Amino acid sequence: MSKRPIFIVTHSRSCSTAFERIFMTRRDILTFFHEPFGDAFYFGPEKISPAHRRWPTDKIERSGRGHYTYDWVLRSILDADEDPTKRVFIKDMSYHIVPPIHSITARAPSLEARNLANSRPNPTLLPAQVVDAFQFVFLIRDPAAAIPSLYRCFIPPLSAKTEDTSLDPTELGYRELRILLDHLREKNQDAPPLVIDADDLLADPDAVLRPLCAYLDISYSPSMLSWPTTEDHKFAFSLFEKYAGYHDDALNSTGLVPKVKKEDVMPCSSEEKNDEWEAKYGKEGMQVIRSAVNACRDDYDYLRSFRMRPS
Repeated sequence: MSKRPIFIVTHSRSCSTAFERIFMTRRDILTFFHEPFGDAFYFGPEKISPAHRRWPTDKIERSGRGHYTYDWVLRSILDADEDPTKRVFIKDMSYHIVPPIHSITARAPSLEARNLANSRPNPTLLPAQVVDAFQFVFLIRDPAAAIPSLYRCFIPPLSAKTEDTSLDPTELGYRELRILLDHLREKNQDAPPLVIDADDLLADPDAVLRPLCAYLDISYSPSMLSWPTTEDHKFAFSLFEKYAGYHDDALNSTGLVPKVKKEDVMPCSSEEKNDEWEAKYGKEGMQVIRSAVNACRDDYDYLRSFRMRPS
């Protein structure tokens, strides 16, 4: 089995938690890091996101993560990677490692000492040699599905758990995914990273996971699609609890249930989608969602053009 750390990079928590739970069934061979760089991005002394300005004043203190620098996070990952019996598995957001639109000149000063002389530039906050060490998989989802799911986390009742009340249109992640994908495809033209569309995974999990696991050099079993035990749920909760409210659907699930293929669903017009969102979230909510979906559409379509076709 390969020892390269696996890095699942995505744009939204609403896209990825069930995907993580699939691989959590392989705790025998994998060590998990759930959005580790988000700790530095949101909470630490190098924090880049402006989210802390709208949070309760004591949220960072209560988190226990106020001292997490990017270097602190990276050291914890590298230390875990020294375990010869397991392989590191990371899931994180693109905008936690690629400076987002609101802070395109952001840097992680704690990592500067790790940058090697004459190393090639890269679009991330991480040193080039660290980026080169990861085996990346890109996970995407249609913004018309991902963004309404994310929006729910900023309104009652979930906002009482997330302690946030605003969907930041500059932290949607599609543009940063595109920037990173272009960089990695240019650097690895003979072996570009895989792009997985969540709709393909939900339509036919087996057809997506078999080639994906082969790519990652992990043995695949259909049993990975089920996580019914108390131990399964305790482990998932131990990882997901730091972002309370965002992962409730995945925490309450016991497995991945296939859905209808995207191509087999009768397409809805923009007007029909707007009516659906307005009925669920009100006119203001619909407008927020529609604006965000439109802003992400071109980048999603571009990313989807490179997706792995189910076998």
